[in-house]
This record gives sequence, C-alpha cells and structure tokens, in this order.
Amino acid sequence: MKEYLSAYLTLLLIVSLMPFLLTFLLSGKNSCPPYKPLDMEKYLPIIVYLQIPYNHHFENIKAQTILARTNIQLQLENKTSLSALLKKPLEYLAHEQGLTNFFHTYKRFIQAAQETRGQVLTYQGKKVVLPYCAITTGGTRDGTSLLHSEEFEYLVSVDSPQDQKADGYRSGAYFPGTDYCEQVEIIQRDPHDYVLTVKAGERLMSGEEFRRMLELPSSSFTIQEVNGQTRILCQGQGHGLGFSQYGGNALAKQGKSCQEILEFYFPRLTLKNS
Repeated sequence: MKEYLSAYLTLLLIVSLMPFLLTFLLSGKNSCPPYKPLDMEKYLPIIVYLQIPYNHHFENIKAQTILARTNIQLQLENKTSLSALLKKPLEYLAHEQGLTNFFHTYKRFIQAAQETRGQVLTYQGKKVVLPYCAITTGGTRDGTSLLHSEEFEYLVSVDSPQDQKADGYRSGAYFPGTDYCEQVEIIQRDPHDYVLTVKAGERLMSGEEFRRMLELPSSSFTIQEVNGQTRILCQGQGHGLGFSQYGGNALAKQGKSCQEILEFYFPRLTLKNS
C-alpha cells in the first residue's frame, strides 16, 4: 500500500509540475518563473506531437503546426483557457511511455514551431476552424454541403488521390448476425463516396452520426453479409474535411513546402503572421 501511495503521489506531482518542467527542458531555466503566464508557443510542439505521426515529412509537420496554432489561437480568443487545452497532452505525457516517446522526437516539433512562429491561416482576414483527418477516400469534402452552412464555404473539395495508396486505407469491422444488413439502408453519398444519409430501422441519420455510433474509422462504407456476420468495410480514416495528413505527407515527399501543401488543401485561405 505504501509503494502504491508513493507512486500515486509521484505521478500527481509530475502532472502538476509538467508545464514548468517542459518549459524548463524546452526553453531554459530563465523561462518559467511561477508568476509568468503560460506561453502557447512553448506548448505547441506537444500538442502537434499528439496530432500527427512523428515520422511524417518535416514540411508536413510544419503544415500541421500552422493548423494547430490557428485552431488554438481561435479557441483562446473564444475564452477557452490554455490550461484546458493542455489537459489531454499533459495527461498523456504523465505516463512514462508517452514522455519517453515525446523526448525521443520533440526536437522536430520544436523546430517546426520555431520555423513557422506566428503563422496562421485566415479567411477574409479572420482565423477559422481548420479540420484535418488522417486519410481521405481520394478527395476532401465540401464544407458547405456537409455542414449545411455558408459559414464553412472556405472548406472546398480538392482531389487527394494519393490517399488511396495509404496503409490502412481500407479497414473492416465485423458484427455478429445480419441485423445491420437487413435494417440499414444507405440513402445518399457525396461525390467522394462518403455516406451523407443512412436509414437505420425507422431512423434517418447522417453518415457521421452512424460512424460515431459504431466507432467506425470513416463514414465512407459499404455493408455486406459475410458468413452469417455483418461486415462494414470502410475507406479512409476520419471525417474527410480539410487537411489530409497522408496526402500532405505525399506532397512533401514530392518537394512541396508547407505553404504549398496548405495552399493545395485550403485554396481559399491566406497564410499570414498573427
């Protein structure tokens, strides 16, 4: 019991001191007096580290960094505290494996934040929400038609055919019995094969709602009966809106800069210094 209590108290102390510890390690001992306000830029590498695989091309990590900075600044402007935004990253890093993995790769994320410092994406002079996903079905989705609002007209559909070559592009989920085959009907798809509307029994719902309900990797799916079971075969990973991380990585490998990658996936947005 004493060993358990000691380990618990040690973990609690690490979590409570993590912001100061990370600031000290990343920026030096003079950067974190107790009274100094939290600087979002110092913690940005941690957040980006949790958003994109560390082995992606450096230019693609820089692109994700700009997306993350834009989203975080927008949330801060909307009165979300930086402490709240850091809660999940710090909880992850409080575990030994998470901390070990981060310190093996953190220099790339710090450099990405430094080389893009202050850069954000804007639409008509204002910062906007920038969604991203791991892999599309071969093209990103149109924000206006999917979200039913002109507010998201800056999210236009672009082709991303390289995504179809990704590992994990197709994945299947199996469910016992054939109820889903018999009771689920796909009503409408969008041009990139994502399900827009599905009828489950007597209930109509969006493809994204159905995806979340069954915890599917994507709302681009087909439903088949296989050996007395229901197989739901999915294409892509994520909602398909905005930035494709796999597609961006493929462009980076072709020599595209982070700015060119962002211009490709967000052609209506402008890169500027905040």
